[in-house]
Amino acid sequence: MTANFPEPGIITTVDTPWEVRFESDSIKRGPSEPVIFKELKNWAQSDDERIRYFSGTAVYTTKITLDAIPKDKQLYLDLGYVSVMAKIRINGEYAGGVWTFPYKVAVNNLLNQGENTLEIEVVNNWKNRLIGDQKLAEKDRKVQSNYNGWKADSPLQESGLTGPVRIIGN
Repeated sequence: MTANFPEPGIITTVDTPWEVRFESDSIKRGPSEPVIFKELKNWAQSDDERIRYFSGTAVYTTKITLDAIPKDKQLYLDLGYVSVMAKIRINGEYAGGVWTFPYKVAVNNLLNQGENTLEIEVVNNWKNRLIGDQKLAEKDRKVQSNYNGWKADSPLQESGLTGPVRIIGN
């Protein structure tokens, strides 16, 4: 059977470390300094409670080097998996936003031969923050809701950019 669309080939997999900057105000409670992720991971599985219970926006930045840009292919930045939404910039230019599968955007006109900067702004919802606040004394809680169906031991929602991040082409 012939496929309707050709299977994209992998041009490169982004395996460089990511600098991740979390919003760090008193409500969102993310780390105040950038964190280096050697590999992408689910925030809900972090050993750092500021990341595990984080709710808000985190900006991932890394650099990749491309020896050549294929001119005969449509190129995409494929984020793999994101929870919940992401905006993408390549070399400072807005590439698009994603909120559902497939988490990819066209990037032909944004990539350069040589060094490229990838910036991915990821936002999750507030479920994990609500659960994290349930672990605090009531006077220390920062998030309020008319209804909170979660308890301190409720399962956390997968959050963040978990990848794999690749440049693909067909």
